[in-house]
Amino acid sequence: MTAPWDLQTALNHPAAVHPGDTIWVRGGTYSGQFTSRLNGTAAAPIIVRQYPGERATLDGGTGGPTLTTGGSYAWFWGLEVTSSSPSASKSAVSNYNSLGIKFINLVMHDAGGSGFSSFSANGARQTEIHGSLGYNNGTHFNLDHGMYLQNVAANGTFVVTDNIVFNNEAYGIHIYGQPGESISGFRVEGNVSFGTGSISVPVNRGNDILIGGSTPSSGIVARNNYTYWNVAPPSDPGRWSINLGYLGGVQNGDVVVENNYVVGGLYLAQWSSALVRGNLLYDYGGPMVTLESGWSGHTWDTNQFYGVATLPVWTALPNGATGFGTWKSQTGFSNPGGYSGSGTPPNLVVVRPNQYEAGRANIIIYNWALQGTVSVDLTGVLQPGVGYVVKNAQNFFGAAAASGVYGGGSITLPMAGLTAAAPVGRSYTSPPVTGPAFQVFVVMVVN
Repeated sequence: MTAPWDLQTALNHPAAVHPGDTIWVRGGTYSGQFTSRLNGTAAAPIIVRQYPGERATLDGGTGGPTLTTGGSYAWFWGLEVTSSSPSASKSAVSNYNSLGIKFINLVMHDAGGSGFSSFSANGARQTEIHGSLGYNNGTHFNLDHGMYLQNVAANGTFVVTDNIVFNNEAYGIHIYGQPGESISGFRVEGNVSFGTGSISVPVNRGNDILIGGSTPSSGIVARNNYTYWNVAPPSDPGRWSINLGYLGGVQNGDVVVENNYVVGGLYLAQWSSALVRGNLLYDYGGPMVTLESGWSGHTWDTNQFYGVATLPVWTALPNGATGFGTWKSQTGFSNPGGYSGSGTPPNLVVVRPNQYEAGRANIIIYNWALQGTVSVDLTGVLQPGVGYVVKNAQNFFGAAAASGVYGGGSITLPMAGLTAAAPVGRSYTSPPVTGPAFQVFVVMVVN
């Protein structure tokens, strides 16, 4: 404690570091660009983690990427990764030529490029990113995203779970590839993505989640994700909230689209096999569903739709937009789901416990009734008698939305009067206010 390494020395894998060890990063600001060369094992990863109760910030300044991760089987946990001068086209975190790297509960914001990038050409294999926040990233119109991802298909899956991605320059979770690049083997589950393109000048409505490109995709799972559009109708009705497959792209393999909550439209392009079930879709005045180029291998059932069934928000290309009934006839789907109401959906509160950190969870609230406060049951997340803090995800380092000692059962959270953190060091459009209709929180134990 009295004679710590500097950060780059620690990441160079000193002889004292062995598989299974934890490198604690003390609170403070680490200025510069850092590269990890740590090598753990699958059974005993090396963990690089923010010290409990402290805030460790990696600041890339005008350079970047701020953190480049090579090596193998290292976990990066709880760090803040940013750029106080986001002028360079560099990511906050770049996963490069690595194996088995995990990114857990990071906060990646205000990068000159995307918040997180990992490309097949860089040889990054068996990657996981969980519980992280990505916001206010990007300085290049329609090019910089919350996450920009590819995979090395022959080497397993890429797991993207329970992240909160919002208010980035272009897209939210952008999984895209040109010919020769790989976008297969992705499991995208439990993520929240909203406010895409909202800080751009001018505002450029991007997809909240895009999986697809000019190269075939397969082995895709999009499950239990949550999206929200801040305007009605969308400023660009051609930008669907979730876009699986690329417009006018190549023939894709198999995809599972299950139990997602989609506000702003769903696009499926050229999938040989698609299982689409249990999703809730609310058109919010824009497109509801668009299908491109063949759906004989699709299975649709138990989906719920909210809006007006007769509105022309349903498209089965090359046919034009039409109402729900005509769309069903065009596709031949006997029971793709049905309209559950002509207005907004009922209120919904979702609590998703963190897979790695006990007492931490994401809280997603759709408050269509516009109540001033909402009750949230945290049974099973917090133990009675522990101290807790609830952070507004859109201003994670700001004042707490709630705190106290947990007495069991439910707590009350505010749905109005919350704002998003402003971008740093560049011109921007002011981030939208989502409350009281929609808010996202992170609850954590206070030691």
